[in-house]
Amino acid sequence: MQVIDLFAQNTIMVLKFYYKDKGKRLYTMAKKHTATSDGVYDQLKEQILHLELPPGAAISEIETAEKYNISRTPVRDAFKRLEREGLLEIRPHIGTFISLIDLNAVSDILYIREVLEYSVLSDLSQIYDKSQDLRIQLILQQQKELLESDMPIDELSRAFIHSDNEFHTALFDAAGKKNIIKFLYSYNSQYERFRTFINFNGKEDLEKLYNCHIKIWDAIVSKDIVALKDCINHHLYDGISASSDIISKTPEYFTKIHS
Repeated sequence: MQVIDLFAQNTIMVLKFYYKDKGKRLYTMAKKHTATSDGVYDQLKEQILHLELPPGAAISEIETAEKYNISRTPVRDAFKRLEREGLLEIRPHIGTFISLIDLNAVSDILYIREVLEYSVLSDLSQIYDKSQDLRIQLILQQQKELLESDMPIDELSRAFIHSDNEFHTALFDAAGKKNIIKFLYSYNSQYERFRTFINFNGKEDLEKLYNCHIKIWDAIVSKDIVALKDCINHHLYDGISASSDIISKTPEYFTKIHS
């Protein structure tokens, strides 16, 4: 337990450093990542997914090039990639804007995740052995320490979602299905932004996610398929069900839901 606690404490220190001085960190990363479209793309995508660049905000090719001290060509290439992924909207002769969060896409990815996660985690429950436990317990301990930290809610939310992704990746990896979670993440951009947004609401929502993680792992270990299905359903949909009030207060961030 002391080893786990020490590991978690060190992880918290790293995460605090990671999120505390974002602007300076991104500038340093940009210089080290070299003046490539990949470097610009990676950094802009991270900022968009974690709402540091909010939906609807204007973004300039010229200003971005100046910010990273590079030419406009790699910036233009990065913008085109982000547009293809639905994260930027380029309006000719008007400007470039961060796309709104597509609630229809969020609904679709939730459906896919529910089906795939139940199938993969059910398989994992049948092949579980104790050698898989340490990795999961370390991640859960990290999350516990995050929730006990004094990080501001926006930084805490981003750090916790990073750990949440690590938790689900570890589960799929343990089931021998890591390529499936990679596939999910490749279509996950709208959902990633949405859950970042709703988790800015307060630490209570993050604590619910953490408790769901514990229940999911307990159900896997005990091979309780009924409990596992219930846990996955609550984990994916409880936050969504409670988010209507938050969405109604910031409708400018979202596309209209198609009937």
